[in-house]
Amino acid sequence: MHVKIFRNLTDDICFKHLFKEKIFLKDFLESFFNYIGIKKKVVDLKVTAEEEMQGTKRDHKIFYGDIMAYLDTDEIVSIEMYTHFHEREFKKSLSYLARAFSDQLKQGEDYLLAKKVISINLMEENYHLNNFQMLNNYGFVNKFNYGAMKDEYLEMYLIRLDLIREIVYNKKKKKLVRWLKLIKANNFEEMRKIARGDETMERAIEFMERFVNDEEVRNIYDKINDVELYAKEEGLKEGILETAKNLLHMNFSIEDIAKATGLSRNEIEALR
Repeated sequence: MHVKIFRNLTDDICFKHLFKEKIFLKDFLESFFNYIGIKKKVVDLKVTAEEEMQGTKRDHKIFYGDIMAYLDTDEIVSIEMYTHFHEREFKKSLSYLARAFSDQLKQGEDYLLAKKVISINLMEENYHLNNFQMLNNYGFVNKFNYGAMKDEYLEMYLIRLDLIREIVYNKKKKKLVRWLKLIKANNFEEMRKIARGDETMERAIEFMERFVNDEEVRNIYDKINDVELYAKEEGLKEGILETAKNLLHMNFSIEDIAKATGLSRNEIEALR
């Protein structure tokens, strides 16, 4: 009999698996917009995958890619989870934001048809030591007088998960904070305590518990753990490159191979 395992939602695979479900993404995003005092609703979503890892069970897929939500205001939201957030991750997020904006238009379409894109990044650490709040917001600003641009079609939020344990929520703004505490929780018992009384969050925990304890998913995590342990113990570039090759053959995404081995995207692509 397997001992039950736990992965919290800062794990990129778990995060994308949960929030590709509309019921959970809708609840999370609406709590986010309620927190900042704006009423917006999710009407559709799309999970794009650079590569998809699929095992023998057709109904157990793990998606790697972006989570895109479409709002009743015609705006688009891109959501990403980052364990660490440094210059590389910032440029990645900025690239996704720009791509989501430009990809709306087909050849010959008028630029006026482009809708606003909002990037929400959940992260650890204080990027550039300039994000002192749990929630930080960036957009186009006039550097001479700091006035905001009226027609702001690109907007970025950085949410610092490393501050969430210190925040005591009140009734008015508690739902987003509860979601963030749930994402950061260290075990299922802690998650259940946070979610108690909220049907959607309780369903999210059940959904994740089934997922991480599925035999096929456990095997995938075992392989990822083996790679990380091997890379730490050996510390040899040759061994790491060989490990990366094996993961490519196993159809792991380039992004997750980079996380496991520390290799750059270009180094991994050169191994194909």
